[in-house]
Amino acid sequence: MELQRQRHYLTLTTTCLLVFSAAIVAWSVSAIDESSPQSANVQRGQVATPKFTHDPELTIPAGMTKRQLRGPLYDPEPAPVSPPKPKPPVVNLPKTVPKLELSLVGTIIESNNSLAIIADANGGFDIKGVGETLELAPDGIVIRSIQSEQVILNHQGKATTLSLERKQQKNKSSNGNRTNRKRGLK
Repeated sequence: MELQRQRHYLTLTTTCLLVFSAAIVAWSVSAIDESSPQSANVQRGQVATPKFTHDPELTIPAGMTKRQLRGPLYDPEPAPVSPPKPKPPVVNLPKTVPKLELSLVGTIIESNNSLAIIADANGGFDIKGVGETLELAPDGIVIRSIQSEQVILNHQGKATTLSLERKQQKNKSSNGNRTNRKRGLK
């Protein structure tokens, strides 16, 4: 009989614990009654200041009650304000046109379509007619006119003349070519 009584006490104790646990869970899940006299004085967004008899100066600042819980715990220091730097005055310098390092190698003169052979300092060359833009550096060079021994170019609104450079010096004697031919025949 004693065994039955022990079982009976264990069952009764277990039932009491289960009822007590269910009551605690129901109480924690239930909504807070906002009509109670204590919470009627406190509005949303405000915190009730507790009244302590031993420390009357304890208050919670309004800034603390509005702070986000997941925000930083301190306010970052503002960046130091430096006075604006004065801007230097704008000086309009005359635009300098770069010197064209081009040379006229030759020309092909025809009645309707004349061409100029122009070389740059790097050894590249281009063959273009009047009104065409050269593909040599610097960009934007347009041929204005082609004559037998010179070409006029337009670059950034300024005209530049290239003359044909002759590498051979002409002999002043009238028979200079004849004597050279005779020497070559011997």
